[in-house]
Amino acid sequence: MHRDHVPLLPPNFHLLGSTPVSKNQGMVRFHGDKAPPANNDINPDDIHILTLQGHPEFTEPIATGLVERRSASIDTETANDAMERRYGPNDGVGIIGHAVWNVIGRV
Repeated sequence: MHRDHVPLLPPNFHLLGSTPVSKNQGMVRFHGDKAPPANNDINPDDIHILTLQGHPEFTEPIATGLVERRSASIDTETANDAMERRYGPNDGVGIIGHAVWNVIGRV
């Protein structure tokens, strides 16, 4: 349902994830323009900017409600696709949510 996106990585940002629908699903910039650690053992204190395309905080009831309320303003194919995927496994609350709290909890 998103119509806005960031097609290219800005300077000094590192790509976190990609899909065929959106090449930039998330990105991070470290303080002092550091490079990410080779072993992906990232210290949240080193993160300056963390941004995500999606909404990891959206649980199934939230996603269902949004699609139902917005179905008149989005195409049927997109609405049906969202409704089919709403119960699918995701890393939203358990992994991404935890990472986001680690970053903002250190501000």
